[in-house]
Amino acid sequence: MNLLPQQKKTRQLTDQQQQFLSILFENGGNVTAAALDAGYSRGSVAWLKDTLSDEIVERTKSLLATNALRAATRLVNTIDNPLPERGDELRFRAAESLLNRVGLAKQETINHNVQAVHGVVLLPPKDSNDTDSGVIIDG
Repeated sequence: MNLLPQQKKTRQLTDQQQQFLSILFENGGNVTAAALDAGYSRGSVAWLKDTLSDEIVERTKSLLATNALRAATRLVNTIDNPLPERGDELRFRAAESLLNRVGLAKQETINHNVQAVHGVVLLPPKDSNDTDSGVIIDG
């Protein structure tokens, strides 16, 4: 097992695939509409999702990271506002969820204390009438 960081291979996307991804993120995630607008047939939708799933995930992570600042600002503004506004609780939870997803919210640490006890297993003596095994271990 190689524990060194691996360099990601970036694959070259066609112009049509790039266009599909751009439209997909502009239209809010409607895969079928994005595929049709990019010039793909309706039957290509499942194939596109499978083929470009890594790129979709990477762009989604980037979108979350980009909006993390807005989420943090919303949290601070909600806390600093002396008069609660309608919908503040929902906005607060949405901002907190976004920050959790990008790894910037509450940090949890787990302390693992493991004690390994090594023992010896004693087996009963082998019956002298048992000749199934041709191996005799003399201790």
